[in-house]
Amino acid sequence: MRRKKLFRTPYLYDAGGDISKSWWIEFGYRDPKDGKMKRKRYQEDLSLLKTKKARYAKAEELIRIYTAKLNKGWTPLDDIKNQVVYEDELEYHEAARVYGRKRKANKNVRFYGSEYILHVKKSKAKKTYESYRGKIREFIAWLEKNKLVDNDLSTFDNTIIIKFFDYLIEDRQLARRTVEKYRITLAKFFGYLERRNVIMDHPVHDIDIPETDEDFSAMPFLDDDMERILPVMREQDPQLFLAALLQYFCFVRPGNELLNLQVKHINFGARTILIPRSIAKKRKERVIDIPTQLFEVLQQHGIHTFGKELFLIGPFGRPGTRQIGTNTLRNRFNNFRDDLDLSKSYKWYSFKHTGAGKLLESGATIVELMNQLGHTDITSTYRYIKQHFGERSAHVRESFPSPKGF
Repeated sequence: MRRKKLFRTPYLYDAGGDISKSWWIEFGYRDPKDGKMKRKRYQEDLSLLKTKKARYAKAEELIRIYTAKLNKGWTPLDDIKNQVVYEDELEYHEAARVYGRKRKANKNVRFYGSEYILHVKKSKAKKTYESYRGKIREFIAWLEKNKLVDNDLSTFDNTIIIKFFDYLIEDRQLARRTVEKYRITLAKFFGYLERRNVIMDHPVHDIDIPETDEDFSAMPFLDDDMERILPVMREQDPQLFLAALLQYFCFVRPGNELLNLQVKHINFGARTILIPRSIAKKRKERVIDIPTQLFEVLQQHGIHTFGKELFLIGPFGRPGTRQIGTNTLRNRFNNFRDDLDLSKSYKWYSFKHTGAGKLLESGATIVELMNQLGHTDITSTYRYIKQHFGERSAHVRESFPSPKGF
């Protein structure tokens, strides 16, 4: 099969040597969005020079620079969108589809990162695999930016790792919990390299992750804010409204669980939802009771009339044969939140946390809450309550004795 050219070599247009006219460097590159060859001209630097000799010298320098960049996979789009193009498991798939395998398999960190991600993909749940891939992708992008990606792996010492974590903490300002997840992921990656005898010394150690009082997790809705957003979602985006209620009433997790839920998983006779092991967060199957309010909404949407194999949350606002994108519902929710000028502490997950708090306030037992949340032990439920709702006591609120003379 004939291979597509990734670029056409840069050349100088010199207007026949006439310095009264514009000169420029021109080359062709393949746009990863549509696969078509595009033309790019650079002329500003040349136009400033007033002699032929200076222009030819500058042109030679520019041609050398652009040729080297193009050979490394750069396109002019990188300067606009800061794109990072990968040819392996860490790739952005559309770019890889067009560009194919550009980089040589010169067993650097990118090569082993791809190998490790394939290893994780075979042994871990989809969401875990995607989390690992995202974090290793970020690490490699940082290495590329700092011109370290092609270094021999023996040079990856603790100093480089600490600099990366300084970037996560100081530049990205990530929450402590998120930084800790990066630490765990990279520790496992370099542990894998150590077991493969690729490196001798494990570089992920002595990382100082500062404590932070800021909580970046989704905040439960205040009542008046819930009263503002739900009616608008019900009217303008009924599917998003249904998805929010599945979180609120049944604590269906809005990622892998919600997007993979099929019509057949809803038992309209027993009024339950089955979360099968294949899509459950911890690979533990569970059956969830459907409260009356949600059951009525499911009937209003006619969910019971759709084919059993369809995904409950499909394209076009109804069940469909394929899933919607991973971030589609979150983005739609964010638009409503921002249009109503609500706090950005409200996240798509907030409906789940709000429902858990309301069920607890209604008098449900800890065991009932644990079962509806799908927790495997009551300790997890107590920890969940403390994290999202704090230590609460009806006795303190209602029976606290007043001071004398109050």
